[in-house]
Amino acid sequence: MHLGIDLDNTILDATTAHLHYYNMESAQKFLPEDVTDFYIYRIYGWDNLERDRVYHLYGHDIHWNSSPLPRAIEELHLLYNEHTISFVTARPHIFRNVTLDWLKHHNIKYHNIIFTEDKLRECNKLDVDLLIDDAPHYAEEFSRSNKPVILYDQPYNRNVNNEFVFRANNWSEVVKHINDIERFAKKSGCVI
Repeated sequence: MHLGIDLDNTILDATTAHLHYYNMESAQKFLPEDVTDFYIYRIYGWDNLERDRVYHLYGHDIHWNSSPLPRAIEELHLLYNEHTISFVTARPHIFRNVTLDWLKHHNIKYHNIIFTEDKLRECNKLDVDLLIDDAPHYAEEFSRSNKPVILYDQPYNRNVNNEFVFRANNWSEVVKHINDIERFAKKSGCVI
């Protein structure tokens, strides 16, 4: 199968890194459990201009200092040998180099990487069979297109429910869902 995989809060903990730098900039003390909105900057009361200023100031450090989620790297190594891996991230192009360096630093193999906010269009171009993401809006968009989504569980995406959405709390569950979806497709003769 061709897997489209998000980076932030899917293979790595972006929330903690964002909070560290955003707290430093704002003199606030928000914790990961305070984040109930996909758009973290909203808890700070920032508008888009302030968000962009702070993100561009600290973005490199945020992306470099994000820690891999437990078992993500090990499971990605195994998946790489059996599937096509395309990372599909909404990160701006200005953070392309730090993103590629982070992946190389963690020895994460992949076949493609795309920087886009229009994930459905790009995944359709690449013939991605399955998306793994944390963003509620991408999960809803994919599921409306009858494409399976493994939604990496976060407080801000818990209202997403659809027969094409499979929720995972960790990377062992992600792999189990991939195997189940692949097995079902083969058994039923479905093309994913």
